[in-house]
Amino acid sequence: MLQVSTGRIGEHIACAAIELNGWQTVHCPARGFDLIVVKGENILRCQVKASTFHRLPKNRLQFHFGVGGKKRRPTRDDFDFAACVSIPHRRVYFMPIQDIHLVTFSTNSELFEDGKEKQSFIETMEKLHAR
Repeated sequence: MLQVSTGRIGEHIACAAIELNGWQTVHCPARGFDLIVVKGENILRCQVKASTFHRLPKNRLQFHFGVGGKKRRPTRDDFDFAACVSIPHRRVYFMPIQDIHLVTFSTNSELFEDGKEKQSFIETMEKLHAR
């Protein structure tokens, strides 16, 4: 039950962060991604990953990107970008699919400091637009 609540909370936090950046969001959890993100003629797929602090490794946030039974790394066929949500910070760190190199991404709270959310969103959109 806690995992479902964490996921739902994360989706709402991600929606708010994306919409504050001028995009519209639609929940779409049935296709391997969680959100459809729209601005003008641009349509992107977003996978939301939410985390709380883990005891081991101490005070780290972990985001699991594994896809399929053998937990492979996601590709452009799966989604366009990820929204990594820190539930304790109520903030998001965005990553374009081409920057996801691990099945499990572990980080400290630095990525969720003031200003990083907007910066990571802008950089993610720039990278996606460039491809």
